[in-house]
Amino acid sequence: MSTDDLHRAWKSPANRPSPEASARERAAFVLLLQREHRSFRFWVIRAFSLLTVITIGLGVSVAGKGSFDVRGEWAALLLLALPWVGAILFLRRHLQHRRAHPDYDQSVAHSVRALLDANRAAQQRSRLLLGLFALMAPVLAVSIWQLQQVGKARPHEAASLATFMAVVMVLSALGAYAQSRRLRPEEKRLTELVDEFV
Repeated sequence: MSTDDLHRAWKSPANRPSPEASARERAAFVLLLQREHRSFRFWVIRAFSLLTVITIGLGVSVAGKGSFDVRGEWAALLLLALPWVGAILFLRRHLQHRRAHPDYDQSVAHSVRALLDANRAAQQRSRLLLGLFALMAPVLAVSIWQLQQVGKARPHEAASLATFMAVVMVLSALGAYAQSRRLRPEEKRLTELVDEFV
C-alpha cells in the first residue's frame, strides 16, 4: 500500500467521527476557548484599572506639587512604566489572536487552531512576565533607596518593604514559570490535534 492509499484511508468517511461527535468536540473546544477569553478579559480589565488609578494618583501628586519629587524619586516612574508596557503588550497579543481566529466556533479544526494560538499567547505572557520581574527587581531596589534618601522611609521600613516586595515578586515569578511549564504539554497535544486536521 502506498502513502497515497494510506492518506486516502485516513481521510475516508469511515475513519472520521460522526457529525454528532464532531459537534460535541467543537462545543467542548469552543467552551475552553471562551473560558480563556473571559479569564484574560477579567485579568486585563483589573490590571488596566489598577494601573490607571495609580497613574492618576501619581499624576495628581506631581501636578499639584505634592510630596512626590520627580528628580529624587524617578525610579518610581520607571517602576510604574514597566507594568504599563507589559499590559499593553499582553492586550496587543490578545487582539492579534482574536483577529487571527474570528471564526473559531465554525468547526473543530478552527477551534483547535485557535486553542493552540491561545496557548502560545499564554506562554508568551508568562515569558514576558518573567522578563518584567527581572527588569523590575533592580528598579525596585533603586526606588526603595530613593525613598530613604528623600526621608519617606526609615531604614527598617525600607528593609521591610524590600523583603515584602521580594517575596511577592519571587512568588509571582514562580507562578508564571509553573504556568509556562504546564502549558507546554498542552501545546504539544494541541499541535498533534491540529496535525490530524491537515
